[in-house]
Amino acid sequence: MGFLAILVYIFISFFLGFVLIGSAANFLDLSNIVFFVERELFSNIFFRFAFGLSGLLIILFCVRYIQHIIYRRERSIVSESEYGKVSITLFAIEDMLKNMLETEKGFSHTRPRVCAGKRGVTVVIRGNVNSEVNFLSFTKEVQERVREKLLNLLGEGKDIKVKIEIKKMLFKGGKKIVEVEEPEIPYRYY
Repeated sequence: MGFLAILVYIFISFFLGFVLIGSAANFLDLSNIVFFVERELFSNIFFRFAFGLSGLLIILFCVRYIQHIIYRRERSIVSESEYGKVSITLFAIEDMLKNMLETEKGFSHTRPRVCAGKRGVTVVIRGNVNSEVNFLSFTKEVQERVREKLLNLLGEGKDIKVKIEIKKMLFKGGKKIVEVEEPEIPYRYY
């Protein structure tokens, strides 16, 4: 959301908050405010036009915000080729990355999440890492492999960022670690 929309929402919220608090605490008399608006502001055509334009802008900001919420996450990545359009769903990319990461010896219980937007593709990989691997070189290697795989799949023109979130470090000796896997959200991809 743009800076101007946030500024308008903050201004309107503070104004309404002060009016409601002032009227509840008996600091403001709403009849005086209504009388001032009717007598002074609505008698002048310039102020009427400014009020109407302000209302229209507020409605447009609200519609834009609702549109941003609804279409926040695109469900597929569309690429153009000389033969036509190719659409790859984010679920297919996540499934491919999960299969690729399951073969890694140092990684377990991986859950990749792919988000596509106007700025590019962001991949967030959550999982557990074996404590016996070199953490920095291992994660760097995984990031490079995932980025290279997606560049081969989607093309060189895409901006791809790979983030890795380590949930647990797994130790071989000592106590056996019992892991509780978080349940998958049903119908997440629909």
